Amino acid sequence: MAFKYKVLITAPPILPKIMNYKNIFDENNVEIITPPFKVVESLNEDQLISLLTNINGILCGDDQISEKVLKSAKKLKVISKWGTGIDSIDKNSAEKLDVQVLRVKDIFSEPVSDTVLAYILLFSRNIIEKNNLVQSLKWEKTESYTLKERSLGIIGLGHIGKIIAKKALSLGMEVFGYDILSNSLDSEFRSKINLVDLNDLLKQSDFVTLHTDLNESSYHIINKNTLKFMKPNSVIINTSRGEVINQSDLEVALEKNQILGAALDVFEVEPLPKNSKLRNMKNVLLSPHNSNASPKVFNEVDKQSIKNLFKGLGL
Repeated sequence: MAFKYKVLITAPPILPKIMNYKNIFDENNVEIITPPFKVVESLNEDQLISLLTNINGILCGDDQISEKVLKSAKKLKVISKWGTGIDSIDKNSAEKLDVQVLRVKDIFSEPVSDTVLAYILLFSRNIIEKNNLVQSLKWEKTESYTLKERSLGIIGLGHIGKIIAKKALSLGMEVFGYDILSNSLDSEFRSKINLVDLNDLLKQSDFVTLHTDLNESSYHIINKNTLKFMKPNSVIINTSRGEVINQSDLEVALEKNQILGAALDVFEVEPLPKNSKLRNMKNVLLSPHNSNASPKVFNEVDKQSIKNLFKGLGL
């Protein structure tokens, strides 16, 4: 069968099951191409340049789709992102080269917000320490807090940030919020949380969770200067993008017990390097960029990202 279009599939969540959708691709006269190696997290420039020759569309993850990559992909018509964040794609260059960039928006709020609440509960109720004590044959009591005794600061009040705020409020937490576009929030939502500036949020929150896009205003928004405002017993949670935190500054703050702990699903370099200090810190919970996991949600993202791919091809 001679296909009209060729598409490259590189998004790790859909790669293992892409052939489940082969009939849909065949019906639309589209050939599926996959990398000849295992994709652990994302593809770099050289890998993409070698694979995108004669490719009309790509269904990607957080691949480094730079200007250099785009200029080399002469037949590329559409980039369909499996998921929401498109900061790894040079959108300006894509627009100049008439390559559409499409994504699946506002879909991960439930699994991500549940993950954030799980981290809050683990630290508040001291679950891991209690388990470790009993496993090591110690029978000691440790201090724990109820959620009504805890406060939550949310940096970024987009779709996910709002859902987390609503869940935290329903559980009795005091919620602080910071967003550079806070004036655009509806009045009902604004009345339920404490809208403050960034430094005030850090000063008053027992937990700080990040939910911003990665851009010039959010890059390293958490650094050695802003970390100084956080409480000594506070915990920082990041399920957005690794680069919104200066990771080396965070490591120093954790080593010095400047803050109590951290829960990190994303990192400045992914996969997390083997020699990362974070791997050996007992006050840090780590996750492999997986806070959005949900079979139902993932299937929906599969379908929408394929739909976007076909849309960009004019099908």
